[in-house]
Amino acid sequence: MDAPRQLLRPEPGPHTLKETRWGGTRLARLRGSDPSAQAENIGESWEFSTLAGRESRALGRPLSRVLGGPLPFLAKLIDTARPLSIQLHPDDDPVANTPGKEEAWIILDAEPGAAVLAGLAPGVTRQTFARAVSRANAAPEACGPELLACLNKIPARAGMVILIPARTVHAIGGGILLAEIQQPSDCTYRLHDYGSGRPLHVEQGLATIDPSARARVFDPLDPTAPSSIDGKHLRLRVCGAGRHELDVSRAQPQLLVAHTSPCQVRARAGEAPTALVAGDLALALTGRLTLEVPEGGQAVIGHLARAS
Repeated sequence: MDAPRQLLRPEPGPHTLKETRWGGTRLARLRGSDPSAQAENIGESWEFSTLAGRESRALGRPLSRVLGGPLPFLAKLIDTARPLSIQLHPDDDPVANTPGKEEAWIILDAEPGAAVLAGLAPGVTRQTFARAVSRANAAPEACGPELLACLNKIPARAGMVILIPARTVHAIGGGILLAEIQQPSDCTYRLHDYGSGRPLHVEQGLATIDPSARARVFDPLDPTAPSSIDGKHLRLRVCGAGRHELDVSRAQPQLLVAHTSPCQVRARAGEAPTALVAGDLALALTGRLTLEVPEGGQAVIGHLARAS
């Protein structure tokens, strides 16, 4: 049965997959055309995107044709076998009328000891960080402890939601499978990349970094953690067990990410629900929907709103 038009599912396949030096093997099995595929180095699956040259599909058509225009955010799955570069993204540019890149990660799985880096560690200045970047790039294969010690380390656990404001230096460590929702921009300033040979953007990155920027974190093991995380643009809501009502406007479609299965989405009274298993993404387009999360389960709803 096709998903109702109120709810879109991505159209997985080779066209959605991006090979990277740090990618793992899980996305080829989850999103490739052959479930038994063992392809390595598949780092990203662009699930919902209307970016030129990187557009995804739904209902057998390009996503922009289904929506009647661009999607206000971009949604991916990311699988890391090795650490990503130490990087950051710019903020909005009102003069050029281009979006920045605020992003949020919904961690679906994490190996023991896996972690992300986000923001400068307490007491680290821009100058101290710049010196550490320079020394690490002089011996790029090592990425010495001096540079890593400059960054705030967050142990990664399944169920965590981490919002990364624009201009925040960050890196995703190895051994993590996550869903990402972000502003629709693909601009990255790499400060250090473990000797990969890819271009670095040290001058632009150091000029862009906000030394005071910090990630905002939902940790399912913290009973005091708020279930809503709001950034400058992104709004995320963590849904535990029970029924959750969504009232979606056409101007602000919402991303649904199932962390545990089976979650059920009911678009109209009397219609059979759409099941979302762990790791599934769906796009709610308009109208009222009901999300049902099983006992002990979790799902995340995210969208991009205008800056206040």
